This record gives sequence, C-alpha cells and structure tokens, in this order.
Amino acid sequence: MTRPRPQLPQSPMTRLLVRLAIGVLIALAIVGLLSLLGMRIPLPLPVAVGLAIGAIWWMAQSGATRDDPLHAPELDLDADYALPHARDMRVRRLEDLIHGAQPNRRMTARGLARTLGDIADERAQDPAAPPLSEKLTRLIADSRHTDAESHPVGPIDRRALHRYLRELAAGEERDR
Repeated sequence: MTRPRPQLPQSPMTRLLVRLAIGVLIALAIVGLLSLLGMRIPLPLPVAVGLAIGAIWWMAQSGATRDDPLHAPELDLDADYALPHARDMRVRRLEDLIHGAQPNRRMTARGLARTLGDIADERAQDPAAPPLSEKLTRLIADSRHTDAESHPVGPIDRRALHRYLRELAAGEERDR
C-alpha cells in the first residue's frame, strides 16, 4: 500500500511561499551539517541561495498560464458583422454625422436630432413599425421647430443615442 503524497496548497502565492521556505530550510540544513564538520559559512549567502532555489523551483513548476498567439487573427472582410443594420443607408449617414461630431466640425445635438427625425420619417412609411417613444418624438419635434431659442435641444449622451437607434431599428430587425 502506498500512502498518498501530500498536496501543496493551491494558491500560487502560497505555493511560492512554501517553496521559498523549503529552499531556505534546505540551505540552513546544509549550513548546519557543514558547521558540525567545522566549516563556518555566513548565513546571508545560504539564505539567498535557498530563496533563489525556491523561486526557480516555483517558476519551473507553475509555468506560463497562457501563451500569446503567434499569428494575427483572421481578418473578417464582411463589413456588416459589427453593426446589424450597417446595410441601411440611413444608419450609415447617421454614423458619418456622428463621426464628424468634433468641436471644430460644428456638429450639434440639434443636427443629430434632425437626422434622427429623417430616419424616423423614413421608418414611418412602414405601417408595421411600432410607434416611437414620447422622448424621441419630443426630441425630433424640438429639433425641427423654427424658433431654436424657445425650443432648445439638450445634449444627447451615448446611452440615449443607443436607445434611440435601437428604437428606430426595431422595424429593421423584425425582418431578419
């Protein structure tokens, strides 16, 4: 009958500490044996060697968790994979408008809301399209009002823009 071999702890840092302690204990045991034979060795050197042996032992046993791939991933040439409605020219026009939304290009929330309104107008031609939310309808109406000072359009944050785009694309996704 063979006895089961004792298992070292599973945490990587605990395994490191155990191996470092074992390396130092082995080095101190060798220093003790040599001192019985009359050889005196200063303690810092064997302790450093024991720590080095424990660290090398830990690195040899633990290994790398995962290696990096040596080649680049395959390039997907399908332009529509990232956006489910990238084939829709209205969405592409909106993406171009948003891409140009930098301070020096003078992209405003009113211009973005008007573009959302153009998309909503084209979407309204579909009789099966669900109705727009009150917030989006109010935003579009405020952006189209001739008196811009009395009907300001607030900033459209990313979360709201994504919500509006999902709402406008609801009819498009129904077909797929």
